[in-house]
Amino acid sequence: MIKRLQEIYERLCEISGKESKIFESEEKLLNAIEEEIEKINAEILTYKQELESLTILIESQLEEITRLYEEISTLFEISKIIASNIETKQILRPILYTLKKAIGFKCGIISLNFDGKVVETVGTCPENIDQLLSENAKEVSSETVIKERCEKLNGESIIFKYISTTSDEKSGYLLFVGKESGSIFTAGDKKIVESTAQQISGSIEREIALKEEIERERLNQQIEIARNIQLNFFPKKFPHDDNFDSFGESTPAIHVGGDYFDIFVKNDFLFGIVADVSGKGLPASLIMSSMRGAFKSLIESTDGDLKRTFNSLNNMVSVDVGEDRFVTCVSFKISRDGVLEVINAGHVPLYIVNSSSISKVESTNTPLGMFEDMDFEVQTFKLSSGDLIFAYTDGIPEARNLSGEEYDFERLERILKKVYLLSAKEIIYNVENDVFRFSQGAPQHDDMTLLAIKYFN
Repeated sequence: MIKRLQEIYERLCEISGKESKIFESEEKLLNAIEEEIEKINAEILTYKQELESLTILIESQLEEITRLYEEISTLFEISKIIASNIETKQILRPILYTLKKAIGFKCGIISLNFDGKVVETVGTCPENIDQLLSENAKEVSSETVIKERCEKLNGESIIFKYISTTSDEKSGYLLFVGKESGSIFTAGDKKIVESTAQQISGSIEREIALKEEIERERLNQQIEIARNIQLNFFPKKFPHDDNFDSFGESTPAIHVGGDYFDIFVKNDFLFGIVADVSGKGLPASLIMSSMRGAFKSLIESTDGDLKRTFNSLNNMVSVDVGEDRFVTCVSFKISRDGVLEVINAGHVPLYIVNSSSISKVESTNTPLGMFEDMDFEVQTFKLSSGDLIFAYTDGIPEARNLSGEEYDFERLERILKKVYLLSAKEIIYNVENDVFRFSQGAPQHDDMTLLAIKYFN
């Protein structure tokens, strides 16, 4: 019997990892066996408790993973809803239904003040919600607000979040009242609501950017149409006969400009005009277009009288352009026998170039539109065969290079002396190329217009 007990004892010691002893008395051996059994029993109990704790931990982590998966699935579903719609208004109700599945709220509201007020609700919601929010405005900041009990909403728990854009402008809010389970809103619910508010904010900003891009494109199309219309205002054919060789070009600084030029033969006289409306862009181009029609009409009605034409044109411009705008211009009339009449109204000098000299016809009048009922002065000259008459706008001498240096009048006079023997078209191209070479690729800051006439007798 003692031999069998000794074997049992040794086996127990082996299980507990302890060295066994040899006992001579049966009583001592039984006591030792009982002691080992108690130790093993205590260890088993400890292992059981640890296993139970580990099981609880695993279950908790599994629950957390499941909750995170649900959050990610919800946010992914919301992302798909937002991606499939251009207009933010269209995504609100689908988002609310998606959030209801995830959060289980009793009442859900998304309110937007973007592009007109829009309110979408799911569930049974209080009618006086805007009043309640207004009364509790101090408690509601840009941070997410969670209340376990809101007395004014029948003691329900609430979760509230503003929808704010990157400019910190509040574009609306998310509000959820009560949970169907009877519990309160959790930190997980808060994360979902915050992420949803952020995604809606992104949708608003994308929609704003898209609308701005569409508006820019629409405006660019309109400007392109205006540019094409303006280009049609400029002469397409230039007088060229035994007495006159002419050519001109105009390059706006932006799509449409405020420079205007025209040249035509009427009653055997050559008439020309180069004008510069103060300012640039569409307003200047509109004034320019009205001047074009008026100038030709007045030449017709005054039988080519330059003085009467300008007296009337000035009064018309004074009424049309307003106090903050005016028009500088130089206009001329050349007869077949070489009599040149010039009116310079606040414009840069007109040049008369020949082999012996380069003469400037300076302004002797105020710009058009500054004062009504002005009497414009006409300057008269006698041309010789081969003379060049060159008119332009201040965008030529004021053209700048990358160092900010201006092209100036000296360079213009130098190139005119060099090329005056060429044809009118070649003169224009040579002056333009000289200005562009000087500019070294610097942006054009003003409209540039040039008009050349070679007179032959």
